[in-house]
Amino acid sequence: MDRQLSIPGLPHALARDGWWLDEGAAPPAQGDGGSGPAGVRFPRRVAAVLTLVALADFLFWGRAPGLSVVIFAAAILAWGLQGAGAWWRPVGLFLVAALPAVDHLQPLSLAFLLVGLGGALTWAHHPAAPIAALSSATGAFLGRLPVAWLAQLDPRRLFALPAVLAEAPVPLARKVLRDWALPLGGALVLVALLMQANPVLAQLVQIDLDLWQMARRLVFWGGIAVLVGPFLAPVPPCDRATRGLVIPSIAPGWLNPGSVLRGLAVFNLLIAVQSLTDVSILLGGADLPEGMTLAEYAHRGAYPLLAAAVLAGAFALAARPFLGEHRLIRPLLLLWLMQNMVLCGAAALRLDLYIETFGLTYLRLHALIWMALVAAGLGLALWQVLRARSNRWLLVRGGVLGLATLYLCAMVNFAQVIAAQNVTRAEPDLRYLCGLGPMAAGPIVESGLGRVIGRSVHLGPCRITRPEVEDWRGWGFRSWRASRYVQGVMVERP
Repeated sequence: MDRQLSIPGLPHALARDGWWLDEGAAPPAQGDGGSGPAGVRFPRRVAAVLTLVALADFLFWGRAPGLSVVIFAAAILAWGLQGAGAWWRPVGLFLVAALPAVDHLQPLSLAFLLVGLGGALTWAHHPAAPIAALSSATGAFLGRLPVAWLAQLDPRRLFALPAVLAEAPVPLARKVLRDWALPLGGALVLVALLMQANPVLAQLVQIDLDLWQMARRLVFWGGIAVLVGPFLAPVPPCDRATRGLVIPSIAPGWLNPGSVLRGLAVFNLLIAVQSLTDVSILLGGADLPEGMTLAEYAHRGAYPLLAAAVLAGAFALAARPFLGEHRLIRPLLLLWLMQNMVLCGAAALRLDLYIETFGLTYLRLHALIWMALVAAGLGLALWQVLRARSNRWLLVRGGVLGLATLYLCAMVNFAQVIAAQNVTRAEPDLRYLCGLGPMAAGPIVESGLGRVIGRSVHLGPCRITRPEVEDWRGWGFRSWRASRYVQGVMVERP
């Protein structure tokens, strides 16, 4: 029987470190502090949190956010990649997701940055997982963040900290904490007392302490530590067994081949009447009802027609399983989809007429983009029926189309687009132009409506802050372009 050698008085740390003296012995377990390749081990996790807190203080405290947010997210990724094998593809994914935030910091670009960071961390620790499994694991990783943030605020974690430190897997870390905690803490207390008693020492070490400012800064540091902690924790495992997308079934009592066939016939007839009416009024010059202007007609129908097109797409998705039940369902469904694409065009034409009369706004511009997206989705549904694709095929491509649209929208300066269109009107809404903010200053100054006075653009009864990049931390490509735009106009019109 093997006997374990025990030397009285030998420190436990040295005994653990001497495992290699025993022939054939395996290294001791590292306790609960390690997380393997899927996370940052305990000592490095503490170092990572302290480093990221210091970096956040340098980047954010007293500064406007901008490029600094991307740099901070890149630092989190760098620590999260510790122990990962393949890293260049996850880094490429992060860079693509970070481009909107580099252009302009806004909620949409922050969302892309967060999803890109979570996806890169998941991909780095599961490089061989399929895309569906990676997407699911990324969703699980991001979904647990709010719970993880709240869990770190549990006061019981503070009382458990000594026990966690006592189980730290690296003896050197425990030794440093044990040997230096008392000297450093006592020295700080002693220096504070000596400064009160010795005016010469107090003059040499002048520390202007603002207790309120220090308290705010400590809260900021704690918030950053809570924020970055879950990103350094182990990444959830990937479920490689991909499941097929299941479409919820609708009650067969009212959705059946007969009801679908009759519904398509009636709906196609109604949409045909609506399309003929729009063509006759918008393109043929037919008379409107008495007392109604063309602008009122355009505004009244644009959004309801868009809602009808969205419902049409949902109905087409629900009717897809009944294509083989009757020979007329397939051609009627194709006609239904094509008519609704025409309906989207009619809604966009109505909205364009309304914009020509009353000007462009965020809501109207977003509605135009949504109409184009709905029309493209109906086109995908049309192709799905023609090629006999599954609903999963349609939903995946529709999701990719929507995500690509959001990504492109995050890179567009809509304020400048709206201002450039509205300043050409005979009587532009000056207050609405002011509400567009600094990113719209270029077209306003170029049109002559606004005058640059100091750091502001004066526009009638209001003024806009002139776009400027005061510090590299708050730099954004869109802000830089807007600032160059205004400077170029000022050079041309001194």
